[in-house]
Amino acid sequence: MRKTALMLAPALAISLGACSSSTSTPLSTAVSGATRVGSTAGPGPSPSTSATSTSGSASTSSGTSGAATASATSATSVVATGSPSSPVALPTSFTAIDKAIKDPDLGHEIVVARIARNLPWPDGYQASAAAYELVAVEMRWTPGTTFTAPIRLQDFAITTGSASPNRADALVNAALQAAGWALLPAQVPNGQSVTGWVVFRVEPRNAPKMVVDYTRPTSQVTDSGTIFPTQTFGAQIVG
Repeated sequence: MRKTALMLAPALAISLGACSSSTSTPLSTAVSGATRVGSTAGPGPSPSTSATSTSGSASTSSGTSGAATASATSATSVVATGSPSSPVALPTSFTAIDKAIKDPDLGHEIVVARIARNLPWPDGYQASAAAYELVAVEMRWTPGTTFTAPIRLQDFAITTGSASPNRADALVNAALQAAGWALLPAQVPNGQSVTGWVVFRVEPRNAPKMVVDYTRPTSQVTDSGTIFPTQTFGAQIVG
């Protein structure tokens, strides 16, 4: 099946090239920083995490409502270093969510697998720790295969009713990596399916309701000129 090239809105100054119908763009593990994609090394909470190729869109239905499942799974206790003088004790239990976000236009599927709340802050962040909560979210990203549009980290946020969206924060990423937690990359191209963690800085601390929002940017099909406008899809993870 021929894949159609898609470019994001001109305001973003990004365009995506076409790829062949038989070969998907390979996922590079040389992402920015020291982010490790699909790693299984170390004692972290995701021993089965992997990056796999996919030839079609997934069939899981959208899950944008309802309370998060209050079950938890145990994992090996680990201690990693957030900064040279500040050991960070990472969570050893996780709340299962298992909800899917589906973009019906582009065919993207994001599965929110589980979360870990109240990750500890390194020393020196007392003011932030009093106002914000670090929330880790494990997701599986599977971009659709009809268009050459990736799933991008910058398009995710957690909403709580605060004035601004709560974006990803890389403050404790090094500690997570040292403990064997696989992190999601900056983006995943079509033809790949990747599972990993993202940490968000969330306001207020201990919010009673949280929703993972994926905002698809305005996208234009290069062949036909068809435009898919910006749209936000969500999955409630707390409350």
